[in-house]
Amino acid sequence: MLSNKTMIWIVIGKMIIMPLVGIVSALILRTYFWHIPDDIDGAFYLVLMIVFITPTANNVMVMVELSGSNTKEGIARVIVLEYAVAPLILSLTMTCVIGLASVWS
Repeated sequence: MLSNKTMIWIVIGKMIIMPLVGIVSALILRTYFWHIPDDIDGAFYLVLMIVFITPTANNVMVMVELSGSNTKEGIARVIVLEYAVAPLILSLTMTCVIGLASVWS
């Protein structure tokens, strides 16, 4: 079973660190690699960054169950914890991502 400290760090990693990775990745790709047409660039970067900010999907739980691992309960608790903090953290990260996408369009 996963400790509470481990679960909190998983949530911090997925809900705070991963959005930062997504924003930095989009910025690097936009600056150095991609030239997206002006009529779709805002929507393109918004979708690109949204992939990084969403909580863990429930299909992760299905994969854990199929693997036969003993961590089913721990992963389920992590998913519940992510969805419990999602209204606050997801609102903040979504606001940042939408703001950046609108500036980049």
